[in-house]
Amino acid sequence: MASDEERALITPCGLYCGSCPLYKAQTDETLRKKMAEQQGIPVEKVFTCAGCRPLQGRVLVSGGEPVCDTYACAVDDKKMEFCYECEDFPCLKLAPCADRAQEIPHNTKVYNLIRLQKLGIDDWLETHANQMRQYYQGKKSKPGGAIQL
Repeated sequence: MASDEERALITPCGLYCGSCPLYKAQTDETLRKKMAEQQGIPVEKVFTCAGCRPLQGRVLVSGGEPVCDTYACAVDDKKMEFCYECEDFPCLKLAPCADRAQEIPHNTKVYNLIRLQKLGIDDWLETHANQMRQYYQGKKSKPGGAIQL
């Protein structure tokens, strides 16, 4: 069964913060050093993130504002855990980013939400890391067949 910590790292829009390098860099000094090197900044300046839910939708900003529109809609306004619970799902707040669409994990939101809805949190967590690894490597199928919903 998913721990409370794992559950808290699944965003309302279907991303998993536990897979994100910005989240992992909080506790992984080697990763933080690599990120600093790539960005040409001191290690202490590397931005890390505690995750969407722990930060109440205030990610990638220092100072705490603004709140992600999708988080605000699902959690604050509609009091839902996940977007797929909404009668308006899928809506434009979940639309893929056109700019850098092949690079940005946010383009997998609707897919992840449908899988969450179908599989449930425990089974989704069990398969998500491998599926995202395949996604980023451009391998949408594995030996023996395609990724299944």
